Amino acid sequence: MINPIPYITNIGSNPVSGINNSTNSFGDILKAALNDVNNLQLKSQQDDQMLITGDINNIHNVMIDATKADIALQLTIQIKNKILDAYQEIMRMPV
Repeated sequence: MINPIPYITNIGSNPVSGINNSTNSFGDILKAALNDVNNLQLKSQQDDQMLITGDINNIHNVMIDATKADIALQLTIQIKNKILDAYQEIMRMPV
């Protein structure tokens, strides 16, 4: 028996809420994922401000949070590009 590939349930440190296909729509899952990406971006900005003001001394955590936010944003952009490519391909199909 072939085991299915599990869903990506974690972008950053917060699990994506709503990976239950029977109760949530694609839009709900997308909103939750975008909120998680936004939270990572906000945390990275907050860490940057704290580093500038001297409230935080551990630059390693600042860099890790910035990298997490960057990777999550790049993943979001790539997913958006794939969705647009799929939409354009569907629109080119003859009726």
